[in-house]
Amino acid sequence: MRSAKRTRRPVHRYRSLLFPGIALLAVFLFWAAFDPSEQPKGETELFEYGGLRIEISNVREVGRDFSNDGGPELWEYPVYTVYPGAAATVLEADMLQQPGGAPLPRWFFYLEPGDRRLDVADGMEPVALTPEVVGMVNGDGGPWLARFEIWEEDN
Repeated sequence: MRSAKRTRRPVHRYRSLLFPGIALLAVFLFWAAFDPSEQPKGETELFEYGGLRIEISNVREVGRDFSNDGGPELWEYPVYTVYPGAAATVLEADMLQQPGGAPLPRWFFYLEPGDRRLDVADGMEPVALTPEVVGMVNGDGGPWLARFEIWEEDN
């Protein structure tokens, strides 16, 4: 004799997940539309002085400041206010040629604390502009060529 059990109806599992799937897709699209992307802020500026060419990324603004090198004249130099993540890429750096010796750097990045310097040479890696990198100075320790300030957003 056959079993008296009733036959089961087929279960439609995937039809019941249609609404949660659409809701999840809508949440993802909403999140993707308003997510702040990590695109670089600011512009890229070119700094040129003598035989030195440097490309500075993520520049917010370029101001001017004055310095006195001990003489009666004032020296005007740019002050680059940059967003975090900015870098300075050396495109061209003229070197001092010594007779019979290796060329010496003509410019350097001034680093604080510790009154340190990072010599500028052709083909060097880009320098990350952090609060430690204060500016650029002539190789003989003269007045500023350029200064760097990091823009801190108040959140």
